[in-house]
Amino acid sequence: MSPSEETNVKTTGGPLYKQVVQKLKSDILSGTYPVGTQLPTETDLAEHFAVSRHTIRAALRQLRDDGLVSSRQGAGTTVVRPGSAQTYVHEINSISDLINYVAGMRFQIETLGMIDCSEEQAERLFCPEGQRWLYVAGFRYADDDPLPICWTEVFIHADYAGVARLLERNKSPIYELVEDVYGERVEEVEQIVQSGHAPATIAEVLQIEADTTVMEVHRRYRLTSGKVAIIALNLHKPDMFRLSFTLRRSKA
Repeated sequence: MSPSEETNVKTTGGPLYKQVVQKLKSDILSGTYPVGTQLPTETDLAEHFAVSRHTIRAALRQLRDDGLVSSRQGAGTTVVRPGSAQTYVHEINSISDLINYVAGMRFQIETLGMIDCSEEQAERLFCPEGQRWLYVAGFRYADDDPLPICWTEVFIHADYAGVARLLERNKSPIYELVEDVYGERVEEVEQIVQSGHAPATIAEVLQIEADTTVMEVHRRYRLTSGKVAIIALNLHKPDMFRLSFTLRRSKA
């Protein structure tokens, strides 16, 4: 892509990554990028569309979800025949939804440091007592809303604790940082939703009564090796949380 071909998507309205998706999808379906060819690199696409690489990554994930491209670490992003997406696309679809969910939020970190799991924490995380984790906790906010959406605790396996230095200034999802820094890949995210109770200190900031029933959302990020790299625990006010599922019939 030459500089003269630069496209600025910021003036067309809607989320930037969706604008990039629509343009790339149009180019793929029209044959500008034929099946079997590679898309430009993230850096080239970011320059072409005058957006950040984070926006490009979100757009590429959406294209993978739509079965138009496939990606493999070190091999770039390849255009595939529509409908021929590989099995992993279904798994990435769920993860992509999490990306879009987190991308619109601001994580205000209040606690950051290494811990050895207490007996109580080990029960919550389903891990051995004394296991070492990088602990990150704080409130998530939507845009400039002064009232937080939820309280979040993130436990990052000690093997990937080096991302701590990036958390304060990098707004990417934490699992993306683990992938980028350590060359790992999150294969699946297990999500459990259950009822719980808000501790007094958290309830005060959420502006609810102490011990009020809240929605607990637990997510376990598992690597291709099967290792759990990240565990995230989120407490939501019931009136500010809605869980939506889209179920699709699996292809033969």
